[in-house]
Amino acid sequence: MNDFDHGASLSLEELRRRFPVSERVNYLNHAATGPISRGVQEAIRRQTEIHTTQHETATERYEPVFRECRESVARLVGTSAAHVAFVQNTSHGISLLANGQDWRAGDNVIVPEMEFPSNYLAWLNLADRGVELRRLKVVQGRATAEELSRAIDDRTRVVALSHVQYFNGFRADLSAIAEVAHARNALLVVDGTQSVGAVPIDVEAMGIDALVVSAHKWMLGPLGIGFMALSGEMLARTRVTQLGWLSVNDPFAFNREIDLPDDATRFEPGTENAAGIFGLAQRIREIEAYTIEGIERRILRLNDRFADLARRHGFEVRSPMEAGARSGILSFHHPAIADPETVAYLRDRGIHIGFREGALRVSPHYYNSEDEIDELAAALVEKSGIR
Repeated sequence: MNDFDHGASLSLEELRRRFPVSERVNYLNHAATGPISRGVQEAIRRQTEIHTTQHETATERYEPVFRECRESVARLVGTSAAHVAFVQNTSHGISLLANGQDWRAGDNVIVPEMEFPSNYLAWLNLADRGVELRRLKVVQGRATAEELSRAIDDRTRVVALSHVQYFNGFRADLSAIAEVAHARNALLVVDGTQSVGAVPIDVEAMGIDALVVSAHKWMLGPLGIGFMALSGEMLARTRVTQLGWLSVNDPFAFNREIDLPDDATRFEPGTENAAGIFGLAQRIREIEAYTIEGIERRILRLNDRFADLARRHGFEVRSPMEAGARSGILSFHHPAIADPETVAYLRDRGIHIGFREGALRVSPHYYNSEDEIDELAAALVEKSGIR
């Protein structure tokens, strides 16, 4: 069955040729970092060529690509371009949001107890301002609206969590969580780095106040570029804490007044990561050619294949597999292979997966093949001695 059910798609063989990593290794670790395509590499090269040979006109040559990228990010995540700001990475974006709130001693932030550090440490760092970090109980690795409703109160200013949890792949019901948070006038901050590029997300429809994403994982984008998508409420509530000459309206007037624009560009204080934005723009073109829905179907089908093989040999699948709660990450366990040494064993054989929270973690992407899934399963059976 064709997972990419429209005419713009390449065959799997053609797609794989666009990702040279597939010629060298069996790479199934996109939850760690993702390789870039030849197209993204070429987009970055185009930016450096402009910088090298057309430097005097670079600004006007960059501007259409920057605008395209901002607009395509907005389409991908369901918001308007005016609500998108480029950031260096997830940690950068979340720190901007955490430091920009008007905190009062006694306020609290709710974060799942097993949240990834990028969306944890910035909130913990508010302790010296009298802000309590409340660790949301996670039952079987699942952060739910029901648990949130037990922890939230009228002093909760922010609820922060990942759309997809990095260790077991649980996909949170963001609409339900947003409903609980907003009922208490709290803002919902979402780390989308383990979801965007692999599964659909809609900022406005889901009630997300801030979505922060690094491009170097599931988006298969360059290092050092990401974005924030902010609701109107988040824009209104968040003070700009990093100011630079590009933070203001009409920066080429070189005035020295703090005259911030109404849109999210107020959070972009200085010279842009031009190479990163060129690469990200190209990557979103590639996503749109397949559709995010087609990419998700392909990834989930590959995970279904591995889960079936794993269970057949007595492995325990620890990730949720039901619709709406699953993602591109599949966590699994067997006592004979539940250690980081298995990751090294596989790497020596050209197979790359991860190890998190006492379990092995596989995270295929849409260009991976069924043969690669089968190769992983066979290598694990060999390593464990299971038949």
